This record gives sequence, C-alpha cells and structure tokens, in this order.
Amino acid sequence: MEQVMLGVQPISGDHHLEKIVLDVPTMWADHHVLKVRAVLTSLVGVRDVYASSAWKQVLVSFDPSQVTRETIEQALAQAGYPVGTGEIPILVQHDGRRRDPRWEKLGVRMTTTHRADIEMSGEFRKY
Repeated sequence: MEQVMLGVQPISGDHHLEKIVLDVPTMWADHHVLKVRAVLTSLVGVRDVYASSAWKQVLVSFDPSQVTRETIEQALAQAGYPVGTGEIPILVQHDGRRRDPRWEKLGVRMTTTHRADIEMSGEFRKY
C-alpha cells in the first residue's frame, strides 16, 4: 500500500490541518493501536489519530506549522512502529522454506489416538 496524503482542511485563520495515511505493518493488535495513538497524540500539533490494526494503517490529522510528517514518522519508529512502504506486513512474509516434501505426496494427514489416552479422556466410559 502506498502512503497517501488525503488533503488539507482549514482549521481557523491561516492554519491548515493536513491528513496523512501511514502504513504501519508492525501494528497488528489492539495494544499496538493504543501505543501508536498515545505516541502520536503526545506530539504538539497532532489533532486527531485514527489507527486500525486490521488495516495496519494510521490516519493522522495535524497542523503542519507545528509538526512535520517526518517528525510523526520518527516518533512512530522510535516507539517500535516504523512506517512501511507498502510491503507485505512483516508477520506474513514468506521465508522461502517449504514444509516436509512428503506432504506434497500424501496430501492428507492421518493420526491415531492411543487407546490409553481415550480411556483417560472419559469418552471411553460413555460407550
């Protein structure tokens, strides 16, 4: 996904509020969203932050006369959430290794449960 600048929105007087969308591939859970929001809302000039762990993106509304896009990106990187460049999220990148080659031949996996395990489970006593 590409980083996109959504536009400029007037606040009051000569100040403008800019909105940017940043890809944050390491933000994959709710506690990451809370941390990203806390980091960004602590910056002077950031007006609003919408973060989504589902989309791994952050929408930031900020006053460019008080804070820059680079400062926002640096704050995220220092907190452990570097801005991505549209690459596949880190957690799902294929590493090139393959599973056991026998899986391709077998196609299915069959397992059996040891009789002692069945007897201990309580299921055995029902029948």
